[in-house]
Amino acid sequence: MTLDISVGDQYQFCSGTVRGTFEVESENAENLISLRSLSDGREVHIKALDLAVLQARGGAVRTKRQGETIRTVTAFDIRSLHEPPRKHLTNRQLKDWKIRRADFERAATLLFYVRAFDAVPRTKKSTQALDEFIGGRASEAKAAGLEWTPSASAVRKALKKGGENNRTIALYLRKRGSARKQSKWPQWVYELGQETVAHYWGDPAVLFTHAHTYFDDRFYAKRDKLLSARREKKGEGSSSSSSESDENADLMFEPPCKQTLTNWINEARCHATIKSKFGIRQANRELRGRGESVTAIAPLEIIVLDQTLGDVWACEEVQVDGTIAIVLKRPWLVWAMDLFSRINVGFIMTFDPPCIATLMACLRDVVSPKTALMERFGFSKGATDGWGKFKTVILDNALAHIGVSLQLVGDIVGFEVDYAPIRTPEYKPWIERLVRTMNGALHALPGGIPYPPDELEIRGIDPQKSAALTLDSIRDLMDHKIIEYNLDEHDGIGMAPARKWTEGVAEFGRLSVDDARSFKLVLGRYETRTLDAEGILLNGHTFHDQGITSMLLDHMARFHRERRERKPGQTASFRVHLFFDDMDCSSISVIDELTNEIVELPNSDPFYAEKPVSFAFSKGEREYQAKLNKNFHTREEKAKARREYTKELEAKLANDNHAEAKRTIRVLQGREKPQLAPGSQIIDVKIKPSISGMPVAEAVPVSMPFTERAEVLTAPKGRKPKKRPKTRKDAAVAEVANDQAKPHEREAACVDWAAQPDVDESEAALDELARRYGF
Repeated sequence: MTLDISVGDQYQFCSGTVRGTFEVESENAENLISLRSLSDGREVHIKALDLAVLQARGGAVRTKRQGETIRTVTAFDIRSLHEPPRKHLTNRQLKDWKIRRADFERAATLLFYVRAFDAVPRTKKSTQALDEFIGGRASEAKAAGLEWTPSASAVRKALKKGGENNRTIALYLRKRGSARKQSKWPQWVYELGQETVAHYWGDPAVLFTHAHTYFDDRFYAKRDKLLSARREKKGEGSSSSSSESDENADLMFEPPCKQTLTNWINEARCHATIKSKFGIRQANRELRGRGESVTAIAPLEIIVLDQTLGDVWACEEVQVDGTIAIVLKRPWLVWAMDLFSRINVGFIMTFDPPCIATLMACLRDVVSPKTALMERFGFSKGATDGWGKFKTVILDNALAHIGVSLQLVGDIVGFEVDYAPIRTPEYKPWIERLVRTMNGALHALPGGIPYPPDELEIRGIDPQKSAALTLDSIRDLMDHKIIEYNLDEHDGIGMAPARKWTEGVAEFGRLSVDDARSFKLVLGRYETRTLDAEGILLNGHTFHDQGITSMLLDHMARFHRERRERKPGQTASFRVHLFFDDMDCSSISVIDELTNEIVELPNSDPFYAEKPVSFAFSKGEREYQAKLNKNFHTREEKAKARREYTKELEAKLANDNHAEAKRTIRVLQGREKPQLAPGSQIIDVKIKPSISGMPVAEAVPVSMPFTERAEVLTAPKGRKPKKRPKTRKDAAVAEVANDQAKPHEREAACVDWAAQPDVDESEAALDELARRYGF
């Protein structure tokens, strides 16, 4: 059998047990092909017919024919034949596509003229003959859609590629990536970059900022060493300072910027580097295909969350002109289950749609002991003992769950986030079964929805008419079902979840959250605002305390440049970083750059500071007061106005349709809370009187440390002379990070964010935006 296989051919094996590049060494009498690996030199044997079959199926690709390189079309080339998804491409990617598309048209034109030349034997290759030949075929080429007319030299060069029976369009495509790239820095800089990349991926505690510092320390030390060696070689007194700086200009350059170092680190991201930094578990979770199922070997190793709309109608009573009106709403349920024991470890009922806030509320319930259940049901063989710090949480891959906040909380508190594939409930069937079981209990309650809407209409059932329970009442009844579920035998594990939980905790132990304050701070929004002697203006509220504001101004003065245009006696103003919660306008958390602490700055209005409400509720309340055209000064007047505004909201809620009521009831839920949340504290800040009126507070409420300091920085007393940044680059960085306040920025703080257009039109996204920015 005659096959197209010759000595010197090279093949790239892409499938099977044999992989890599091999070269044909010889062919024996039994039609066996001897192949030698170009990587390690090992020799393998294969039948010629098997090699031909493998080549025909794409398992082996010939890259050289008798030592001559074969040019083939790549996937990148094929991609340029299709219309690009323009809305998903950057300008650079679209430009590359256009260049490659034009190259394909050029190659197709050359292939047309070369094949036409091969069809006419004994045609001369002189310039005059080729010009006449090209001119005679121009009309045929244009009829074929080829507008470009090549020159005689271009056709002559194309005729040298391939043979008459082996001409493809790939031969005439321009090569990509063959240009030699010019190095921007000397070789020793790239070697330091490789050391920095290895340092980052070798230690899980190393962050990007640590890697940047690691590189800078070694860069400047290496440069000084090279300069010293050069001076010693030339002699100390051989040249003046000016001539010496000119001679050492090749070493006096700035190091790669931090973003470049970050890019180098990200380019090294792969399964091996993630494994070396975070372990095999994290590497497999990120860069390994999912298996059939997820298993847990200890309690709280993996918890699974699910958010669903409850199959029950809840009643809410509101007062309208002395009468009681009933508002019906379907609540959202958030369930959390421990995968090891199948016990329920978290449960939240709320009118808020799925969002980061409801998710975080359930996670806080997971890490908190179930004291309310213990008071009602006792230990119950471990049925009320489901709580603790978890390692991994599995969530729906929904828009409401994807965000920086949750990932950041996980990094701070110490858990990992795993998103289930979209529309694949079989990925987490355990929580789906729990939800189905609990929904069965909801169906039996007054207002329960036992069937789909179509079947309800056929049966003539209207669950809204039978609704009679409030949200709190439904929650109290569901607690009984949760205890029952935890004590019943579970088919998946062959025992009661409470029993397996108790045995697992006794064997493996239980962890607790070290610093739960991060849950609150990270959940809040992050902003930058202007701090001056009057405090901070945020969303129409002024946050100010004389002692705390004085302390922050004194501390911030060390990190901000002085403004020349500021008049003597004018207050200083600095840009500060802060966190705040949309549902609490009583205080904000400001980062003190000197002590590296997050300081609580209260609302300057004592009424809002002592009776916290949401920003959305306070905004509507102030608008209501403005509508009355009255100024409320005393706390009694403000409390009376708040009660009147609450009644107006309740009246609106009673008359709204379902869509409007969804928003109104959530604004109404932001009204003042009768008591502090669990774990809250009240700290009285005492300030000594002074002549200047600018004392420092003795005790400042601190939320949590911003960073850990190795040592305490003590500033010497007395006034220091002003220092300018050493370079223009340092000045630009300082000005961007800590720029002075400008007059127009105070006006920007009053922007009505509720009037901004929505990007996503989904109900969850709209509700989340409404909750964040008010109505």
